[in-house]
Amino acid sequence: MPGSKTAGPHRGRGVWVFIGLAVAGVAAIGTAIAMVDIRRDVRARRDEQLSRLISHAERSAAHIASQLLEDGTPRELEAAKSSNWLRTYWSQTLSRQPYRLYAAIVDLDGTIVAHTNRDQEGRQLDSDSQAAAIPVGTEQTELTDEVLTGNQRAIDVRVPIKQDSETVGIYHAGLDADWLDERMADETSRRTWFWTMLVGGTCGILLLSSGAVVHVTRRTARLEHQLETAEARRVSEMHELVLGIAHEIRNPLNAIRLNLHTVGQVFRDQTALSDEEIGSMLDEMEDEVARLETLMREMLGFARTGSRESTQLDVADEIRRTVMLLRSKLEQHNITLRFDITDEPCRVSVDPTRLRQVMINLLNNAVEAIGSVGRIDVTVRCWRAQVEISVIDDGPGIAAADRQRVFIPFFSTKASGTGLGLPLARKFIEEAGGTLSCEPNPLGKGSCFRISLPATSGAVIEAVS
Repeated sequence: MPGSKTAGPHRGRGVWVFIGLAVAGVAAIGTAIAMVDIRRDVRARRDEQLSRLISHAERSAAHIASQLLEDGTPRELEAAKSSNWLRTYWSQTLSRQPYRLYAAIVDLDGTIVAHTNRDQEGRQLDSDSQAAAIPVGTEQTELTDEVLTGNQRAIDVRVPIKQDSETVGIYHAGLDADWLDERMADETSRRTWFWTMLVGGTCGILLLSSGAVVHVTRRTARLEHQLETAEARRVSEMHELVLGIAHEIRNPLNAIRLNLHTVGQVFRDQTALSDEEIGSMLDEMEDEVARLETLMREMLGFARTGSRESTQLDVADEIRRTVMLLRSKLEQHNITLRFDITDEPCRVSVDPTRLRQVMINLLNNAVEAIGSVGRIDVTVRCWRAQVEISVIDDGPGIAAADRQRVFIPFFSTKASGTGLGLPLARKFIEEAGGTLSCEPNPLGKGSCFRISLPATSGAVIEAVS
């Protein structure tokens, strides 16, 4: 049907379009989740660094206020400037954490009382800058200031230093903003790579699994179609088999019945025949009975299931012995037999009697196709774990339309053939795990029957031209 021929490709494209859309959907959802996760992770790690900076600044401001109170100079920030513990603390902190740019104590007038960079001490902050603002509580801002940050971009945390709830100064702690951005960029890259591998791997697995499902589904459908085709062919062959049996049995029976009727009339004196004529009719009936017996024997061979015991044998030796049985027949028809058989052993596991029967059938068919004066080529090739046997004749050949039909029971291109020889030969070869096919002669006119059997251990893998 025209519609069914185009439905398959369109349906196949539709399946792949659906799979593509599904994979794209998974990729889009995965990308969205990844973006949210990356932003959340980077934000959390940034907040973690700032929390550490704020905690450091608050502890330092509290410690300074406590130390001034113990020294009896609660409002004298200059006393902290010369404090050994403060310098030691700053030195250790900056050496362990080089991304901490600075720490400083600033009085309410904006003068830097103490700074990790002593060159900055005594300098005045610009009153209009954010660095000079007096915080109510802990505050943070990003700034670049010549005096406080040395013109480096910094995250500045400001904490008021208080005595009796009154602000007496401001403690500053600075984090390198460029370092923080680079750290967050590295984290973004790492998380992006992780999500790329995860989403890409998921999409790849989805695509491969979908492809596998499509492949299995199509193969299943193909096998179902082949089973349906095989069933239809089996029914057709059964129909032809029944018709063939009826035809092959009816003709001999008709001949026997007519001859019996004639002989009966002779015995009833209703007609007169010579002894020679009666003997001829009896001989004809005997021939028809023999023909029926041959037909029954071949039918039993075709219907019998299961293979007989196999033997490992060298194909070349078996073929040479088989040809010896037909040598006189070949000489009578003036037919030349040409061998092309490898000297190396080509061993197969098969019932030798059945293989000989198949070869005799193929050679007899070749002789009958040639008639007289011709050539038969028998070749044996052993390669790729297969043993290939070819019987090629230069007779008139078999029409292309009949090359498959010759293996159907009771189909024959010969007037005297039963049509069971080749079907029986194919059945024997297939039961041995091989194939039997009919092809045109690759060298010209005629036919080629090719047997392929699985080679057993010891077979040489080669090509024999």
